[in-house]
Amino acid sequence: MRFARLTLLAAAPALVVGLTACGHSSDSATSSTTTSAKPTSAAGTTTPGPVGPTHSPNPTRPPAPTPSPADVNCGPVTGANGGSSDVIAYSNQAGIPGCTEAVTVASDYVNAGRTGDAAQVDGWTCEPQPDTDVPHICFKDGFQIGLRGTAAPTPPAPPTTTPPPTTSPAPVGDASCGTVTDAGGGLRTIIAVGTPAGRVGCTEAINVATQYVQTVSDTDVASIDGWSCNAQPDPAIPSICAKDGLLINLLAH
Repeated sequence: MRFARLTLLAAAPALVVGLTACGHSSDSATSSTTTSAKPTSAAGTTTPGPVGPTHSPNPTRPPAPTPSPADVNCGPVTGANGGSSDVIAYSNQAGIPGCTEAVTVASDYVNAGRTGDAAQVDGWTCEPQPDTDVPHICFKDGFQIGLRGTAAPTPPAPPTTTPPPTTSPAPVGDASCGTVTDAGGGLRTIIAVGTPAGRVGCTEAINVATQYVQTVSDTDVASIDGWSCNAQPDPAIPSICAKDGLLINLLAH
């Protein structure tokens, strides 16, 4: 019985040591599990972020391209305004636009009449931006193109309105108002001539013509009732009277 008690006491320290060792092993396992649960990223793998414009096309808020040594100058284009710009294919997370497409889009954009708003060009959005060096940009699916220089679209021509056709009054024909005898006894035919200003009435034409041809004067020029009458070197129409665009001819017989 005494031997058995000694054996148990001798085994007790080993049991304590065993229990202590088991407790230490559990802590280590817990620590290892926590560490391995931390997120790790594989080499060369990145989480993609948003690229390209995140707003609606607006000429006051264009997506500002960030210059990079990898940007490609695709050459010049000439705008409808006569200015020239270099087409810049910007490098960013989306990649670099191909020069063929970049030049085509830029050329189609600046060679048209457009307002200052955003415009859809060949599937791209192109618009002005507040940058004097690169005043116009185009973007699509994160790709960006810039026009560095002065090439620009021309504003659309204002709508033309055709004025209504003007109708000219129908021409007024001449009217024969009869004959009058002049101071020398000869007959003169009175013609009220149709002019753009109209035609004098026969009553007035006869009164004026009669006073003129029956007045003996040392001059061939006379003023009668506001009419200016005078002789002229035309054997068919030797005398005329005129007033405010109206005309009276005195024909010779």
